[in-house]
Amino acid sequence: MKGFAAALSAACCLAGPLSGQPAVAPAQTPVEQAPVGPAALYQFTLAKLLAVEGALPDSLAAYAEAERLAPGSAYVRLEHAELLARVAQYTRDETARNELLQHAAATIAEARRLAPGNLDVLRAVGSIDLDAGAQDPAALAVAQGALEEVRRRDPSDVPSVLALAQLYLDQRQPEKAADALRDLVARVPRQRMAYALLVESLLRAGKEKDAEGVLGEMLGFDAGALEARLTLADLQGKRGDHQAAAATLAAAPEESRVEPRLRRKLAWELYQSGDLDGALTLADALAAAGATGPDADSARLLRGLILSAQGRTAEAFGALDKIRQADPGNVPLALTVAHLLAREGKTDDAARLLDGLAADLARQGKTREELEVRLETGQVRFDAKQWDRVGPALAPLLAAGAPAPSPSSPSSPSSPSSDTSADTSAAAPDPLPLRAVLLAADALAAAKRYPEALALLAEKGGAAPSVEGRRAGILLRSGREAEGRARLAALAGRSPLEALAAAQEYQRLERYGDAIPLLEKAIAEKPPGLAAAHFLLGAAYERTGARQKAVAELRRTLEIDPDFHPALNYLGYTLAEARENLDEALSLAQRAVAMAPDNGAYVDSLGWTYYQLGRNEQARGYLERAARLEPADATLQEHLGDVYVALGQNDRAREAYRRALALAAGKSENVESAEKVRRKLDGLAEQTAKPRP
Repeated sequence: MKGFAAALSAACCLAGPLSGQPAVAPAQTPVEQAPVGPAALYQFTLAKLLAVEGALPDSLAAYAEAERLAPGSAYVRLEHAELLARVAQYTRDETARNELLQHAAATIAEARRLAPGNLDVLRAVGSIDLDAGAQDPAALAVAQGALEEVRRRDPSDVPSVLALAQLYLDQRQPEKAADALRDLVARVPRQRMAYALLVESLLRAGKEKDAEGVLGEMLGFDAGALEARLTLADLQGKRGDHQAAAATLAAAPEESRVEPRLRRKLAWELYQSGDLDGALTLADALAAAGATGPDADSARLLRGLILSAQGRTAEAFGALDKIRQADPGNVPLALTVAHLLAREGKTDDAARLLDGLAADLARQGKTREELEVRLETGQVRFDAKQWDRVGPALAPLLAAGAPAPSPSSPSSPSSPSSDTSADTSAAAPDPLPLRAVLLAADALAAAKRYPEALALLAEKGGAAPSVEGRRAGILLRSGREAEGRARLAALAGRSPLEALAAAQEYQRLERYGDAIPLLEKAIAEKPPGLAAAHFLLGAAYERTGARQKAVAELRRTLEIDPDFHPALNYLGYTLAEARENLDEALSLAQRAVAMAPDNGAYVDSLGWTYYQLGRNEQARGYLERAARLEPADATLQEHLGDVYVALGQNDRAREAYRRALALAAGKSENVESAEKVRRKLDGLAEQTAKPRP
């Protein structure tokens, strides 16, 4: 009868208030008791013993009898109500469960009437009425009032504050939940559940930064809390601080670092922070560990993206195309594979892949996605200088024509942002058909089919400022100087945003001096897209030789938007080229590369900065990677040649300089640069011709 003896001992201890021995917790207000006779005490004790033995119906009957015999005892009703609630939790029949909860709520309500200030009773009211609230919303208000009273009188009561905070969350009051939980964790340290619920409350309240702080506190006393560490890294990554996310994950205790989820997340954060070698090492380790299912797919995808960012195009294609074939409807993955094919010069293969994807999307009725893919096909043809094939690729979009946004909402240019251009219409819609019209017009103009380009803009472009600017730019390119300048002047005079569109068109034509007054005037009126406007002005100043002004404008860009990565790159490169503030230049270039690891221009800036610092081996690695990413860039090849010279690898330097000359051949804007490269080649030839001592 060991179980019985234990139950009897427990029952005798708990029966104190019935027998005139009110021994309760310090915060407890003793239950006011009416005299209880031996018969009621017997039934109460019997009820508890029967409950321990699992004879629940008999136990409930004994509690009912104890209540009848001691109608003034709040404690009998408290114990009875709690048993009713526990039985309800395990009852599968919904009707029976609801009846038990209603009975429990009524019983605890009577206990509260008898002992309104007793904390044990108030706690039970909160718990029972919370459960009853699923069927009776009025019960939730009762539960909330009771729990708030418990918190007021005993703010260190962990279960009650947790229940109250969850109730606030259910009522979409995350700020109130956070306030209660902050107070609790200050009073009762290291309460993991309280911290977890506090993080959830802060996130629901939109206070991500505060949530990061709380997660940091959790990890301070429980470094092995995997979910807290992963959540903190997620938040850091979402706000763009991938280096911090990687550091958070790498700081996990040794026993946690073997967890596949942590290793996979760390690999992704290293990739997004620009540490491609570290990311690849982890991705390979995950694959070698025999990961299966989503873990294996994630590792393979990451490995392919890293190889792509390293410029190892053929290897990246081999890794990613297998995944694409297994998931042919994955649009972002298909676009990535198409871009790899285009980088390898396999334009037709890239276009075929995209055409097939667009056809599949059309059959599925996914019109928006289909048109986005067709626009990508046109861009692939454009980048390959297949001017005559751009229009046919864009035919479905051109057939729709472009809506005419209001004059105050210019659309962005069709071509991707370069080092000297940026989207000035971040707040404005950018309809796909309009982008297609602009891209098709650019292709016609590149083929010197100026009348056709103008006709297309007139027929399909509408009155968008970007169309007006493009029309003027084509007039300038075709020799109709006065007419083109007059149109841009008229556009610039309408509003600051139109002035930005006109300035951007001048910059597309590399007429930076003409863009400067328009940008200066527009910026004075503080238009939307101010960061982009300062960036455009900084680029224009730099291209016209006003380097100090350029640096000032680029700094203003980053004051407005610290993550504006074209400005990070441009300022970093400008400082490095002048051998000025090289440590800052390095930091800027590193941040730009971390934000866009497969941007060859950014990688070149980083490599060139290392070269200017005299760190030639690091420079070589980045510049070789940049050359794989942008094999047709003459300046990049010249940079690579300079690094090879610094490393004493003259044969490789000659090859790089010759590639630079071949890429610059026939381009008037590269005449001066080409001459500089020839002098470098001649210098290497003279060194070779010198007799050795």
